Amino acid sequence: MTTAVSPRPSLAQRLRATLDELGGGNAALYWTNTAARRLRLPVGVRRYLFVLQPVPEAPLLKPHRGRAIEVRVVEPGEPALLDLPLTQPVLDYRFGQGAVCFGAFKEGAIVGCVWLVLGPYDEDEVRCRFVRAPAALASWDFDVWVHPDHRSGFAFARLWDTANAFLRARGVRWSASRISAFNAGSLRSHGSLGARVVGSATYVSLGPLQLMTSTFRPCLSLTLRRRPDLVIPVATDA
Repeated sequence: MTTAVSPRPSLAQRLRATLDELGGGNAALYWTNTAARRLRLPVGVRRYLFVLQPVPEAPLLKPHRGRAIEVRVVEPGEPALLDLPLTQPVLDYRFGQGAVCFGAFKEGAIVGCVWLVLGPYDEDEVRCRFVRAPAALASWDFDVWVHPDHRSGFAFARLWDTANAFLRARGVRWSASRISAFNAGSLRSHGSLGARVVGSATYVSLGPLQLMTSTFRPCLSLTLRRRPDLVIPVATDA
């Protein structure tokens, strides 16, 4: 019996799929960035959407669900960190600014993680510091990751239940984050937890020169080396 092999989508079909998923403006930025990378040009284009995700008062899971998965804080230097798709310099950078890593474990192996920062967050993809205002109301979350083999299970919800309990104990009401406008899947995942888009920023780099336009202050920034503060207001009725 011969198994039929689906034909690879044509270039036109792939372009249409990207356009349908991202919309015209975001698709144009995505294609520009992709072309620059393939041609190895010193040009980069990134567009972020900022979301606020509520910290719920009740857990996402019932007490008997997902009990095979243990979620706990992973301390710097733990061997489990080496099993994450991260390099040591990245880990050092994150812990260096006070980030907290929650790891989800099943049968002793780490299968997922979420990172939180309670203070300002220095972005590592572009030169910018994200500052929530008022800071006491919101944390910053990033790099929510679940191993592909466990994405249909309880790891994602167990991670957030533990992270939310940590935030509630500190009076935090919202978890803010930035999501690439080119990553529709991540937007859907955050949306499933009640996250709402509250603003955006676009970064265009040419060698060391970086131009930022944003819906938050400062709305326009042109820098060579400076890391501007981008103030993200935390609206209590978001």
